[in-house]
Amino acid sequence: MLTLKELKKVVKVAGMTKRVPSEKALEKEEIVVKEILSGECDITVYANGYVLYRENGKKTIFPLHSCKDYQYMDVKEDRSIMNEEFFDNENWYIRLLMEATDRMEINQTKVASNHRLVSYSDYADDRILLLDPASDFLDQYIEKEMVRDFLGCLTARQKEIIQLFYFEEMNQEKIADYLGIRQQSVCEMIKRALSVMKKHADAEEN
Repeated sequence: MLTLKELKKVVKVAGMTKRVPSEKALEKEEIVVKEILSGECDITVYANGYVLYRENGKKTIFPLHSCKDYQYMDVKEDRSIMNEEFFDNENWYIRLLMEATDRMEINQTKVASNHRLVSYSDYADDRILLLDPASDFLDQYIEKEMVRDFLGCLTARQKEIIQLFYFEEMNQEKIADYLGIRQQSVCEMIKRALSVMKKHADAEEN
């Protein structure tokens, strides 16, 4: 597994005050690493220090080294901060996805408030959909350990897929190839498994 700390060592520090390059300009740059998250979603880091995130035909571009501490709102609606060092030894794209999806959310808010188009080079639209349009990637990541607690309520097949997705960090396409089934089937089983676990979690709270 390539960590974020290792990745930062092999790419340039892009100028934070410079205008970000276009997607076309990045085509001339060397790709250091790329992850295809689904058929319509991928994230790429270039040697010049820029990150390109694409989802359903939309995109956002930003400097890798601009990803510092991350502030989020927890389930109690309290603001918390995850320090930059927290992500250093995690899979390289975890923090970058948080940055990309936040930029997309900012753009969506601007479009809604201004009723006009905003460049996806500066921002982008809604949050990443790794498995469900209603799910939030940061919540999935922070609550990863909670998933372990509810694996017992799943069928053997659901449990296998959840373990591959969450703990082996395989994307849906890779899981589909590994199990010899369609990606859509993987997606549906993940959704169903998460729904079952959520019901058990809600039952324990009540």
